[in-house]
Amino acid sequence: MNNKKLILIVFFMVVILSSAVTVEIDWRKVSTLKDMAFLDYVKKLDLRGQAALDFWKNIPVSRANEQVFRIFRKEAFAIYMNKYPQQKEFSKEFRLGSGTDIIGPMSRQDLKLPFTGLYPLKAGPIGDPGTIYKIGYTIHGFEHPWLLNNADSAIWEANRHSNVKLEILDPGFNNDKQIEQIDNWIDKDFDGIIVWPMQEAPTGPPVSRAINAGIPTVSVDRMVGARNVSARITGNFPANGTQQGMYLIHKLLQETGKVEANILMIRKPLGSTADSMRTGHFLKVISYFPGLHILESYHNSSSRKNSFDQVSEALIKYPNIDVIFCTGAEQSMGAVQAVDKANRWDSRSNNRQIIILNNDDLFEALIAVKEGKLAMTSPYTPLLGALGVRVLLKIISGERIPQDVVTQDLPMITRQKENIFGIETITVDEWIPYSYGRN
Repeated sequence: MNNKKLILIVFFMVVILSSAVTVEIDWRKVSTLKDMAFLDYVKKLDLRGQAALDFWKNIPVSRANEQVFRIFRKEAFAIYMNKYPQQKEFSKEFRLGSGTDIIGPMSRQDLKLPFTGLYPLKAGPIGDPGTIYKIGYTIHGFEHPWLLNNADSAIWEANRHSNVKLEILDPGFNNDKQIEQIDNWIDKDFDGIIVWPMQEAPTGPPVSRAINAGIPTVSVDRMVGARNVSARITGNFPANGTQQGMYLIHKLLQETGKVEANILMIRKPLGSTADSMRTGHFLKVISYFPGLHILESYHNSSSRKNSFDQVSEALIKYPNIDVIFCTGAEQSMGAVQAVDKANRWDSRSNNRQIIILNNDDLFEALIAVKEGKLAMTSPYTPLLGALGVRVLLKIISGERIPQDVVTQDLPMITRQKENIFGIETITVDEWIPYSYGRN
């Protein structure tokens, strides 16, 4: 055996052995740490990539910051976290560049679907080629770019299968109308139904009626109020809030070597899945740092105008705002507009810039990251409709699918590449192909 082959064999043996090594984490000890002692422990763990993110996602809430702990308990975030589906099968890191380029059938926008490798389905007829399978997708808000592009991806996937007929309807953020649409498809004996709910509870009875009628029903992005739903497609909400918290700690240390700041929160509706999971995980991260203070929490229904008004009011009320935490891109863009108008970008001590933490990879928000107005983005793709259709079609075809289909965590986006506690961020240009609301 020559030296080259021997070196290769040794290399691969080291890789295999190292991948089998798991780091022992003393969770009880973690919960007792705070501030720099917590960060010293994290440093000793020396975690990288998905393992690092998993650690931060799974840390228990700490009593080190009593205000944050009280908010976490008062809003019962632990209840939401305990019932939210956890990653199992698809815990591997997302591979940048993977996915499929399409033109949105409704929007005519360029889109890159990131998850076409999950539960893949070959183009062509499904099940019995001689049968036309009727499926329905009820999803609110075609006027909103996130929801429009979600619908795009569902239509694209359905169009790949010649014996599948998809009816896609927008109930216009009216729960009663969505219930009527589902019941109408039950009466028409549809072969399958997909639901994007505005709220969980109202969808429970109609989804149960569909299941009891023998019609497979799949929820996409948000969960429905029926436990017996056939499958639930959920994304990376836990990663979103965790990444925002990690970035904030990293940024404050970078600026002053200390973790101290006043935080304003601009959030989605109280009790919504997106707000509960993102805010809850963000609060878990910052609960370890006594020097962080929440000034106030505002809520709105993903309205840029309401977000602008709320941040404008807060900028007058609070002279020292260091951080604006947002649970959606419309909140973030409203915050940017308010800080712009008030000319308050450099109003922190020592003329440092206000830090705005963003969720959702709206194209416009990514441009704001590139311009330095949003500090970071934690992406949450709307392009889950195609995955919902594939899962439903597999169920209709008789394939056994787990009830919980959880997508991979997506990488954090920053203006320039950074290493944040062992996690490499990506640039705006690298993620733009996957963004929504382009063109």
